[in-house]
Amino acid sequence: MNSLSLYEEERKKVETETWSCIALKNAVVIDCGIGENAKSTKKLIEMGADVITVDNDLTQLVNHKDVPTHLVQCDITDFPFKRSTADAILFYFTLHEIDPFLHSSIISEVSQIASQVIIVEPSSGENASYQRYAELWREAMHAVGKFEDYQPLSYWERLVSTNGFDIVLSKSIKRKEHIPPEIIEENCQFTIQFWEEDNVPDDYIDEMRRCADYAKERGMKWSDRSVIIGQSKR
Repeated sequence: MNSLSLYEEERKKVETETWSCIALKNAVVIDCGIGENAKSTKKLIEMGADVITVDNDLTQLVNHKDVPTHLVQCDITDFPFKRSTADAILFYFTLHEIDPFLHSSIISEVSQIASQVIIVEPSSGENASYQRYAELWREAMHAVGKFEDYQPLSYWERLVSTNGFDIVLSKSIKRKEHIPPEIIEENCQFTIQFWEEDNVPDDYIDEMRRCADYAKERGMKWSDRSVIIGQSKR
């Protein structure tokens, strides 16, 4: 099996392992962030959940108006929901795009809205190339007033346990396979296009090209994945 096949096989395995931790059949679930593909929303529906999907981007919500979910435009720093609205709230690759200073207030509010919080987040891990890549993303987003702040598993554990929840699952899903060079290059071009649209300064774009060359030479693995589930203490 070639490196691309091994990489794709592991990518699918990581997704499967992630979702195997999340049992939400017949549950009312608030999914935070619909994104371009409504990936997590569609997966929750497939699992049999009754889904409420929130996003502050009205265009993204309208683009997915045909997805069988309840669409709500709001900012996750100010949920419009009443106490005990849902069984669970899912943050699937969402919180790293939010100012870390706001994380505690968000999770504290979640403890009043749902009995369970589920957080799925990337973690930089120990691969030097990926750590360099993640730090560059963080700096580039900060330069335009946004966030891309990856945190270790211990950060999410502390966030959940100090804001109204008992941790019932904490798991780190590790990567073994290196990213094939062609995928690194493809991702580099995608990133540059995204950054140009976001008016990221050219210095960061030039550095991303160097980062991609370094990754192809030294090898790079995608982030490890943290899965944390907390049960409300209420």
